[in-house]
Amino acid sequence: MVRRIALVGAAVLGFTAILPATSVQAIPKCRSGYNCLYQWYADPAHTTFVGFLSIDCEGNTESSGGRSQHLHFTESPCG
Repeated sequence: MVRRIALVGAAVLGFTAILPATSVQAIPKCRSGYNCLYQWYADPAHTTFVGFLSIDCEGNTESSGGRSQHLHFTESPCG
């Protein structure tokens, strides 16, 4: 019985060791025919700005700063 508990405990520890430390939010894809703005913040309340990525209708990009797990994504149709 003790051996089974130890084996299960070792398996759980081994599994958690391969998990990422933080969850990563998937970045939405900018659809064709849209302007897209990605804004990253340092906190969930979006009070501390970290950086941005902008993609215009021609596919040109502009970015500054960094990225974090707290993303605010907006898109607007071209034209």
